[in-house]
Order: sequence, then C-alpha cells, then structure tokens
Amino acid sequence: MKKIILLFLIIFVRTLGAEEFDIKKFSDPNKYGWDTYDKFLSAREDLQKRNSLLQIYETQKQKPISNVIKSTIVPGWGHFSAKRYWKGQILLGLEIVLLGTSYLYYDRAMDIYDKYEKATYIGDIEKYYSDAKSPYNMSQVFLGLGIIVWAYNIYDTIIVTEKYNNTLWEKIIFENQDTSISISPTGLSMRF
Repeated sequence: MKKIILLFLIIFVRTLGAEEFDIKKFSDPNKYGWDTYDKFLSAREDLQKRNSLLQIYETQKQKPISNVIKSTIVPGWGHFSAKRYWKGQILLGLEIVLLGTSYLYYDRAMDIYDKYEKATYIGDIEKYYSDAKSPYNMSQVFLGLGIIVWAYNIYDTIIVTEKYNNTLWEKIIFENQDTSISISPTGLSMRF
C-alpha cells in the first residue's frame, strides 16, 4: 500500500512541475543555423561524409587488447602491428638478449651443479656449490630484467596502439578534407 501511495505522490509532483511540450521549439531548424533548405542539405551532406569517414576509421583502427595479446605472446609483435617497427625490433632484440643470457648463465650453473652432485671430496663439494651460485644468481638477474622488459612491452603496446589510432584518424581526415567553405550548425567553417 505504501508503494502505491508513493507512486501516486511521485506522479502528482511530476505533473505539477512538467512543462507543456512545445513542438515548434523542438522542430525549429533555425536553432541549428538552417535558414534555408540548402543549408540543411549542406549540413546533412557534411554529416553523412563524416559518418562515412568514421566507418573507414572503425574498419582500420586497431584494438589495444588484441595488440596486448600479441605482445604477450611475442614481445614487440603489438608494436609491429601498430607500425612502430623500430620500437618493436628493439624490444624483441632486448628480450632475446636478456632471456638468452639468462639461459646461458643458468646452463653454466647447472653444469657446475652437476659436478657438485657427482663430487665425493668435501673440498670439491664446497667449491662446486659456491661456483654454481654465482652464475645462478646472474641467471636470475637477467631473467628479472627480461620480465621487466616484457611488462614494459605490454604497457607500451597500449600507448603505441592509441597513438596509431589517433594518427590514423588524423590521416583519414586529412586525406578526405575539402578545401572549401561550408556552413555548419555552429557557423561558417573554412577547410584548407
């Protein structure tokens, strides 16, 4: 019962404060600067042209999430997709060098560790164990640097993709602009 009373109260207050709908004010073309039918047609053509440019943009733009997935799989792939070839090559090369160096140090540490496991003399056991620690630690350092570069690569892919999309929009606008004067809803505009 309380809900029904509340509903009637809201409807009553709403009808008291409601203005009468003015169809003339709503449909007045002069508020957009369309004094004549030609101005209306010009604004309509301009809107249709901008809509077609937007459709071209939507088909050519890249989604940041797809480039992030690419860069997660292979470092630099998202940069290559966004046509930032140098940055992609640098990140891919840096990742190969860091992970490769980490693997080489790890392999060296495991070779020494194998000698440690096979050793029977206490002096050799201590020597091989301490000798294996240094390459293993270096392996971990280079692996950590590789992970940092990989994380930066993923972060930077988002930024690079957004820049690519902005550049693409500016390129589409520049290639399809007229060098004419047009009348828009905000007034007179001149395009060069």
